Amino acid sequence: MVNTNKNNKLVDFFTGTPQYNEDKDYADYAFFTAPLNMFFLACLLLHSAYLVIFSLYRMPIMLALDGICVVLYATFVILLKYFKGSWLPCTLVSAFELYIHQICTVYMFGLSPGFQYLLIPLMFTSIFLRKKGKIVTFIRRLIVILSSATFIYLVIVFNDYQPVTVIPYEFNLALLIINCLISFLVTAIFTTRVVTSLDTKRSQLDTSVNEKVDEIEQMQNQIIISFANIIEARDGSTGKHVKRTSEYVEALVKELKRNGDYEDILTDGYMHDIMLSAPLHDIGKITIPDAILTKAGRLTQKEFETIKMHTINGKKIIEQSMSDIENENFLKVAKSVALYHHECWDGSGYPYGIQGEEIPLSARIMTIADYFDALVAKRSYKAALPTSVVFDNIKEQRGKKFDPVVTDAFLRIRDQIDEIAKANAD
Repeated sequence: MVNTNKNNKLVDFFTGTPQYNEDKDYADYAFFTAPLNMFFLACLLLHSAYLVIFSLYRMPIMLALDGICVVLYATFVILLKYFKGSWLPCTLVSAFELYIHQICTVYMFGLSPGFQYLLIPLMFTSIFLRKKGKIVTFIRRLIVILSSATFIYLVIVFNDYQPVTVIPYEFNLALLIINCLISFLVTAIFTTRVVTSLDTKRSQLDTSVNEKVDEIEQMQNQIIISFANIIEARDGSTGKHVKRTSEYVEALVKELKRNGDYEDILTDGYMHDIMLSAPLHDIGKITIPDAILTKAGRLTQKEFETIKMHTINGKKIIEQSMSDIENENFLKVAKSVALYHHECWDGSGYPYGIQGEEIPLSARIMTIADYFDALVAKRSYKAALPTSVVFDNIKEQRGKKFDPVVTDAFLRIRDQIDEIAKANAD
């Protein structure tokens, strides 16, 4: 009865990943050492077969040279399997083996060096063709097939084929063709395994990087929302104001995009930045005294001037606290939202009284979302208004307080806005 466990161990020794690759410091080399180990193994078996032929034909020189090759290949297989970092010295010592191999080739087959040997490194370039589909896979295989076929053709037809051995000509020629085919086959298998391992490694890295990016972005979003909720709580509102306004903004930018409005501005990246910036629109309120921010009665002119400063201060806070963020586009949008979200289409807003398209689109979107929520939400200094009344008010302010295009989009999704307001009511 065959010992299955022993057979599995034998197969794993020759084709499995070297044991030391389980070490975290060397695990990244597994994609290279495993196929290289198999490559050396195939060469070991091939040259062992040559030893038998050379012994039968009593060719002591070839026997000695090929014996050295067999010893080297056997050493490479063992070193790669068990010793950390051994793939580098093995690869360097392979240069010596290749030199011996060339001597054997010239002596046995009577071949002189020629440009056809450039086809060998050409095959290895296929390793760097990243797997992206059937076309790239086909090209990679085509390189291997054409290189091997062309090499054999050039070696036989365009070479001074004068073997100096005692082996019969026909047998020698057949052996040359078999040698080339097996050598290229081994190389093809080696490159395929390296490519497959590389593609797997790249895929794992891409997945890991994407997961980390998503995780960091979610963490960043949560920090922004939590920070905004703390600030909003100071004037008597709840965290749901941040949630509602953010959802209004998201629904509005998607409707603008769907309708083809401002398509030269509303790229996917710009839309993402607006939605991420929405919770930060009132970040400047952290600089406003509680006595003014929570005042139940009407503000004096001086107090109102102080309130206005939350827009300018908000921009400064974002500049100072987020200066290390590499996403310049996000910072630009975030600062625009904080600074200009109280500007009006007709120039009657603050802090600068700019008008029309001088106001960044991100701020014009934030303005209508913030205005709607300010009226439908109950505050310490005012009662909540019915959404129907607020929608009518917004319609009247079209072209005055609000961008006409943005207003039309907001009114088109009235039902959706109404649902968001009800689902997140205080």
